[in-house]
Amino acid sequence: MPDGNISFSFGHFLVFTDDMDGTVKWYGDVLGMKPGPIPDFQVPVTWLYLGDQPLLHVVQWEDDRGVDEAYVGKVNREVVSGGGRIDHIAFDATGLTDVLARLDSLGIDYIERRVDINSRYQLFFHDPNGIKVELDFSADEAGDRKPPAMFEELAAEMSS
Repeated sequence: MPDGNISFSFGHFLVFTDDMDGTVKWYGDVLGMKPGPIPDFQVPVTWLYLGDQPLLHVVQWEDDRGVDEAYVGKVNREVVSGGGRIDHIAFDATGLTDVLARLDSLGIDYIERRVDINSRYQLFFHDPNGIKVELDFSADEAGDRKPPAMFEELAAEMSS
């Protein structure tokens, strides 16, 4: 079957939370996502938008009503944090210096990574639900910036 008529683009991801307000605020403060229009679902849900794209759907856990699993699928309620089989969600990003300042000002712990000086610059941190978030910055924007771990490795190499 030819692939010429097949294409894919990223639609959205869904996060279950015990704290709707905290999760919405966190994604707004950290990634600039804003609540937007929502279809009339029968569960408490907020759609967060980047620009005009509804990228993140946040659903409130409700023990007394439960989630409509006929609609969203089977939900493992015993896994209450993290991404289960999904290790992380990643966003292409710009504004590395400003993002680092924002994360610092919000008290968000993060890890900086870079394979080598020619690769993308990555930041990893966790949302309030334990889901790992990755931000990727172009090698051009990062320039010769090295993550702290790279400085430690280079110093160890130079002292030996």
